[in-house]
Amino acid sequence: MSDRDSSARRRRRMKVDQQVASPRGSAVVQRNFVDADVTPEKVSKGTPLEDIIKKYDQPPNNEDMERVDKNSHALMILPFKFDPSLPNVEPGPINYEMGYSDRWEKNYVRMPCSLYYTFKNNQPVWLTIREDLGQLKKKCDAKLATFQDLKATIMRCAGNNYDTYCLEVLITRMYAPEEHIHFMSTVLSNICDLALNVNIFCSRSPPLLLAGNNHSVTMSQRQAASLLACAFFSLFPYRSDREPNDGQKNFQDPNFIKLYQYGPSQKIEKLRCILHYFQRITKRMPSGVITFQRFSLPESEHPNWSKSKAELSHIHLTMSDKIEDIDGVLQVDFANRYIGGGVLSAGCVQEEIRFCICPEMLVSLLICEKMEPNECIFLIGCERYASYKGYAESFQFDGNYKDNTPKDNWGRKWCHVVAMDAICFPDPRSQYNMKNIDRDLLKAYTSFYPQDTKKKGNACSGIATGSWGCGVFNGDRQVKAIIQLMAASAAGRPLIYASYLDKKLVKSFFEVHQYLWNQKAEVRDLYQYLQRYCGQPDRRESLFEYILRKPISSLKS
Repeated sequence: MSDRDSSARRRRRMKVDQQVASPRGSAVVQRNFVDADVTPEKVSKGTPLEDIIKKYDQPPNNEDMERVDKNSHALMILPFKFDPSLPNVEPGPINYEMGYSDRWEKNYVRMPCSLYYTFKNNQPVWLTIREDLGQLKKKCDAKLATFQDLKATIMRCAGNNYDTYCLEVLITRMYAPEEHIHFMSTVLSNICDLALNVNIFCSRSPPLLLAGNNHSVTMSQRQAASLLACAFFSLFPYRSDREPNDGQKNFQDPNFIKLYQYGPSQKIEKLRCILHYFQRITKRMPSGVITFQRFSLPESEHPNWSKSKAELSHIHLTMSDKIEDIDGVLQVDFANRYIGGGVLSAGCVQEEIRFCICPEMLVSLLICEKMEPNECIFLIGCERYASYKGYAESFQFDGNYKDNTPKDNWGRKWCHVVAMDAICFPDPRSQYNMKNIDRDLLKAYTSFYPQDTKKKGNACSGIATGSWGCGVFNGDRQVKAIIQLMAASAAGRPLIYASYLDKKLVKSFFEVHQYLWNQKAEVRDLYQYLQRYCGQPDRRESLFEYILRKPISSLKS
């Protein structure tokens, strides 16, 4: 093949369709997206947003960290209480004076610094990693490090010869000369430091958040940075496809090596977001706290939808706001059951974008097993570092973002995100099977369920969501809107529906909500609408059209 043919082939490859992850980052084709760069029209309907937000404490006041149940909540930091008058005070690692607590066990992260992580000759791999990172750091500090030095270090740490095309393009071609010099000296030196000292910053192995368990992990932002520095060098063992391990097969690979490999341009833009995070924490390490919480809804709490007399929730609809821009509410991550989806491969839709602009969320890939239908994962306190524009194949890093979100009494940003995965429908017709409706109802209710049971039925924060499970998962936007309205109503929480740039959905959903509200509809009525609509052999009208044509009184017949 000639050089010209090879170049043309590379150009064609860079134009491949955007992909998003299904299990373990495998891909399905992305399609049918609106132009996310269009200036949104200011259209909103329903209950005013400020009325929903002001009904809930901002930020909420939690019980003291010292009082949490240690059996269900692992603290990687000493009990800490945030003092707004001393915003830069940072929590220390737990058991710091006792040294690193090594847990090379199935319920814990297999850490690269573990003495049980060995070569075939029983020599610890960590000794070699320390030597490699130490040598790279010396070159960085002397301003002598090249990209080839970085690549060689990653190859030795990852244990294989990988393609690093996207990383190389970003650092050697896209960075301005001064940014290139700053990264290869100051920033990269700090990443080396964070990885080299992971056994000091993280004085214990983080526990895994396993399926079927209600469990939480709380850590400092510095500890998260140290874990992400290890992922930058692809240090975590037994998590890649090349290192099969039955105990890790239901987990994502948290290492960055796949993101470095050749692919569409949005992979480079995602890397820009993540490396911008490292630039920011090099300039000033954040001093806050973050929590990852797995929640499994017990069967005793599963709703009986056909009998639920819950009244409909208040609703606010907007086409001008994105979910991540609505503060003071629970924000929904349209997740893959393997949390993070294709964030570390070619995926670049709602979940992947959120994880790139808030890279501390990437720690969840390290500790969270895939989700079951009655499970969700909360990501609490993760800071946002980057702005962006575009979506999917048009996604681009758009500079720094200053996150001024207030902190709660634990020192966590008042940013609560819930990861909830919808069913993917390769054949869109299968979503009208009531078994699949029931599954997504359970998933949405699990995610909206008030975590403080004392507040159930009282004032709970609103939920910011949108067209969950639509797009590449082929969900019906109107069916998903009704499903989420039912789940929010059953949980007693107001719904904020951010249907970005979709003016038609905002207006039609508002019309349907008003129609149902005026008839004093209950959740069981909406369930009956779904049963009857989905039971039709030929659906020639939309769900909203069907509802507007049939008053609730007709459901009794």
